[in-house]
Amino acid sequence: TGPAPGQSQAMLTACIASVGAAYLPSQRPAPGAPLCGSARGRAAVRCAEAGTLTQSAVDDWLGSAVAARGSVASGLLDEVRSEATDVVLAARRPGRKQEAWRRTDLSLLYGATLGAPSGRVGELVAGYVEEEEEAAAAARPRLVFVDGVYSADLSDTSSLGGGAYAGPLEQVPPEVREAVLESLREIPEREADPRTELGCHTFAALNQAALSDVACVYVPSGVAVDTLRLILLSTPSYPDSGAEAGASPQLAASHPNLSLWLGDGASLSLLQQYAGRGAYFCNGLSRLRLGENASLTHAYLQEQSDGAVHVDSVLATLAAGARYDANIVQSGGRLSRVNLAVRLEGRHSHASLNGIALGSESQLLDLHSAVRHVSPDCNSDPQRNSRPSAPAHPSHALHVDLQAPPSRSSATPSPAARGLCFAGRCRCRTGRTTPPPTSSAARCSSPIRRASTSRPTSRS
Repeated sequence: TGPAPGQSQAMLTACIASVGAAYLPSQRPAPGAPLCGSARGRAAVRCAEAGTLTQSAVDDWLGSAVAARGSVASGLLDEVRSEATDVVLAARRPGRKQEAWRRTDLSLLYGATLGAPSGRVGELVAGYVEEEEEAAAAARPRLVFVDGVYSADLSDTSSLGGGAYAGPLEQVPPEVREAVLESLREIPEREADPRTELGCHTFAALNQAALSDVACVYVPSGVAVDTLRLILLSTPSYPDSGAEAGASPQLAASHPNLSLWLGDGASLSLLQQYAGRGAYFCNGLSRLRLGENASLTHAYLQEQSDGAVHVDSVLATLAAGARYDANIVQSGGRLSRVNLAVRLEGRHSHASLNGIALGSESQLLDLHSAVRHVSPDCNSDPQRNSRPSAPAHPSHALHVDLQAPPSRSSATPSPAARGLCFAGRCRCRTGRTTPPPTSSAARCSSPIRRASTSRPTSRS
């Protein structure tokens, strides 16, 4: 038997009230009004009508994560945030029962309470901005975001020329604004196969649901930019003293977002740095789009604080003849997971992926990558090194998928993925995939070398 008249609506209202703060003010249901405007709302209505609705219909952690988001810096993002909120509240949190996350323990993140960041950069400015100016490098363009929001005071892009742009979404050139907004509405891996997905979907949707601003980089066709430094700083919650005794640890949540576009024949050397102080959760999302014969050298430096949780998805799409060289260095954070997805969509496009992890004590530094050879006559070369910076037992995981459709026999993914682990535990798994339409990806294991080393005395 179904619920009594009016009981369904009462159950639905109680469920939505438990996560009501996760909706924008315009989305929150009025008392007595059903919520039918989203996938989660429609599912809740069906459960209520069947008498099976419970408050667990919405994941508590995801609901609280959206509720902890900051204010939006640009009205252009209202629709993006609204659409992504529905996706997040209809999703389930990543966990070790899912293939993409079975080697990454997220209990540290899920056991914490998320809060708003304080925005106090303090000594971070001296370490990452003033130090550069003193080194007479002020001519190098610098773009700074604090807790996902553009900082005009700390940024200096005056030396950019040739019509190139680096700054917030609000000031992006009109010729690419609509394209940027359209790309923001695309949530990665929305219809992906759970057996082969990289694991970007839920955290990418959370990033867009909590967007405050977007770091936009645009280089017109034929223009070359030597170096652009993108600094993404995170701050702890206020007050910095932490939670009361016995309470769950508190992590300030920030969601930096990068949208980078290179026109045909354009080139750029990008240094993307993550840093912060205190305890926080940095959930990043970067989209890189390279036009025909464009070239991007991407240095990715993750230097988060010891108490940080870092999750980031880097999505690169290459047109014909484009070249993408990624160099990823991870040394900070208590827990770090970087997902790197590359699509080689044009003939003769090339991707070179290099990674190194410098961990100590109980750090978990993961790099998972997937390279999809969509077009024939393209190639890729991934490799990763793992190295603890002190005699300890860090855990590093490398997962590489190289996918070449069977009809693209001339696509040549290089199987040279190497894992190097010094005096610690290292898991390295690499596979070259050429699946028939109805089969799953084949995987093979690569050997691991072990040696002993001491902490590096300097970092370049």
